[in-house]
Amino acid sequence: GIFNVENNARNTAAQMRNAGLIPTVLEQSSNGKPFWRVVVGPAQTKSERSQLLKSVKSAGFTDAYPVTN
Repeated sequence: GIFNVENNARNTAAQMRNAGLIPTVLEQSSNGKPFWRVVVGPAQTKSERSQLLKSVKSAGFTDAYPVTN
């Protein structure tokens, strides 16, 4: 997920941890404005990526999608 409020990103990461996933919160910026990304992974194979995505979606984040970092 991408968030413009850090606390929202941290809360999402906590939800991911509660679902048994291992999230990372990355602070980044675009056009001088900060934003925070919550990513789960990395996945080593397509199968692993599919399983991670399924787990994230089943945790309530139905609009999740795979990304490269």
